[in-house]
Amino acid sequence: MTSLPKYSQLEIERRWLAEERLLPDLASLPVRIITDKYLDSGRLRLRKIEGAGAVQFKLCKKYGKCSGFSEPITNLYLTSEEYELLSVLPGRMLVRQRFTYLFQNVPFSINVIVGKAAPVIVEAEFVSETEAEDCEPPPFCTEDVSARIEYEAVMLAESV
Repeated sequence: MTSLPKYSQLEIERRWLAEERLLPDLASLPVRIITDKYLDSGRLRLRKIEGAGAVQFKLCKKYGKCSGFSEPITNLYLTSEEYELLSVLPGRMLVRQRFTYLFQNVPFSINVIVGKAAPVIVEAEFVSETEAEDCEPPPFCTEDVSARIEYEAVMLAESV
């Protein structure tokens, strides 16, 4: 992709599989509940984020990877009424507990999927691909799966 789609920003992210027995005590970490609905027939994601006494709603358009780490995205913030209006559209759901873990001054997200057996996936976002490439993950991360589609959240979601 030579230029970013209008109004989008580049999301630079890496993902790793985690060895569950090596994870820190998750109960001691800040947590948010992320409820995603990946709408059928497109690359739109409806998201509800609950945590720290607040609820946030978003509609996200993902344009597809332009490298192993980078993907242009556009987020539109919604009211609860707008979210409810869109939530009836067909799609696949994924609910995660997202724990924030700071390692070497980098905030990592430990994603635990709710209601189904699935691997624990750790993510971090970066301001540049160089920063992403240079990042050393926490010791509980076992395998970099950034470029593997089967570990993208949309692939782990279930039809509703």
